[in-house]
Amino acid sequence: LPSGRLFHAAAVISDAMYIFGGTVDNNIRSGEMYRFQFSCYPKCTLHEDYGRLWENRQFSDLEFVLGEKEERVRGHTAIITARCKWLKKKIIQARERLKQVSQLNQEVAEEGTGGSVKLCRLQPLLEVPIREAEAQPFEVLMQFLYTDKIKYPRKGHVQDVLLIMDVYKLALNFKLSRLEQLCLQYIEASVDLQNVLVVCENANKLQLDQLKEHCLNFVVKESHFNQVIMMKEFEHLSSSLIVEIVRRKQQPPVRTHSDQPLDIGTSLIQDMKAYLEGAGTEFCDIILLLDGHPRPAHKAILAARSSYFEAMFRSFMPEDGQVNISIGEMVPSKQAFESMLRYIYYGEVNMPPEDSLYLFAAPYYYGFSNNRLQAYCKQNLEMNVTVENVLQILEAADKTQALDMKRHCLHIIVHQFTKV
Repeated sequence: LPSGRLFHAAAVISDAMYIFGGTVDNNIRSGEMYRFQFSCYPKCTLHEDYGRLWENRQFSDLEFVLGEKEERVRGHTAIITARCKWLKKKIIQARERLKQVSQLNQEVAEEGTGGSVKLCRLQPLLEVPIREAEAQPFEVLMQFLYTDKIKYPRKGHVQDVLLIMDVYKLALNFKLSRLEQLCLQYIEASVDLQNVLVVCENANKLQLDQLKEHCLNFVVKESHFNQVIMMKEFEHLSSSLIVEIVRRKQQPPVRTHSDQPLDIGTSLIQDMKAYLEGAGTEFCDIILLLDGHPRPAHKAILAARSSYFEAMFRSFMPEDGQVNISIGEMVPSKQAFESMLRYIYYGEVNMPPEDSLYLFAAPYYYGFSNNRLQAYCKQNLEMNVTVENVLQILEAADKTQALDMKRHCLHIIVHQFTKV
């Protein structure tokens, strides 16, 4: 271990902390470097798992009909209603319309067949018209809903900046504060001498005042102004914008400081947590049975996070829409089952030690993307193993072939042999 020191530097890089230099002993400067390894866990794949669901569109249950061209983009009710209240409202309205049409069709069919009609189990995709959006920016917005990020295109390229401006406009309309900030960061970082006038003109047309303000301030900078007004594009600007630029140069506005806190919106994890805790109840489409007790859930979310559920819903979907829950031959406790659902929905790994005992084998049985849950269960058990529960944990570790855990339990049994 390093000796005590002052004025040293430290940096965290990946899964380790590095300590360099400092003053030791009698004002002697040290050139030493130390590396401290952090506990290493498999990374959370929540965003990647939901991202794959968006990419392959498997188990899609709705279709957005976009703009005047009526282009179509598929999606999943569970993810979209969890993330965006504006789109949730549109989906509810579309469901109500479909319900009314179905009832009308059923009445007509029953009249024609004397009341002996059977409805088909296969439900068509729910059509949700969105006249305010075009397909390309809407797909970028959807990618954000599933993954909490967007794939930024080429920095500074005019067409790509204009695309993100369209996404920004949608984010404002749909009240997605987090996406607004992402778009703003990209656009403001991409504005340069080559594209500033095009971006400014477009911001003016789309009524994006914050972006327009950024562009105007960029243009009137001392180092930019002369170059910008000599460009060909400057001649084709709308007269109102030219007047604004000239006036801005002559009399810059007084800067005002806002005390309002910045609304950064909610994250994917926060939204999925709220969805599991009750916000998504009306959109449940599968029943999980734990020892006969029903727990409503969402097919798309289960399939995105577990290859077991993905295979079941693709090829062996139960007729009654109910799935019995077990982990191998073992039925978990209600508390452990809720811990597993929290992991599936939003990647939560904190749980009581007794839940870890049940869920130790869950990553293998349900085919999660990695063994992150098992790593946390193992740590939880190792930190909380006692003389009272060591035999239960040993037996569970033996059944699931968790050799590290088994060795740890045997070590405790040997040292506490008489008590055990």
